[in-house]
Amino acid sequence: MSVLVDSSIWIQAQNPRNGECIHLKKLITQGELIYITEIIQVEVSQGARNEELFFKIWDSFLGFPNLKVTDDIWLKSAQNFFKCRKKGITPTTIDCLIATTAKYYDVPLWTADKGMKLLSQIVGFRNY
Repeated sequence: MSVLVDSSIWIQAQNPRNGECIHLKKLITQGELIYITEIIQVEVSQGARNEELFFKIWDSFLGFPNLKVTDDIWLKSAQNFFKCRKKGITPTTIDCLIATTAKYYDVPLWTADKGMKLLSQIVGFRNY
């Protein structure tokens, strides 16, 4: 099994008692394929309280395979954003990019972001 883990899950998983943290650790210890993107790494790291924590968070992502955002994904993301706006939905650019990346690589997306549910209906990515 493989999964793209959204920043919303990584942020919640910083609390060791959180259910997402427990489940994420289980997936990692079982050797499941956990993907990230650079934009997820940026989103999670930017919430650090100090520089030391920033680099600790940044470095913690270095062992995970990174789904590269290609030129085609940028284009598809812009198209998906346009489709969303035509349906009265205005996602964030980052969420649209992450959703499009999950769809492009056909990897389920694990997210706690409620806005992603609307995006899944338009972009068509698989939810984890």
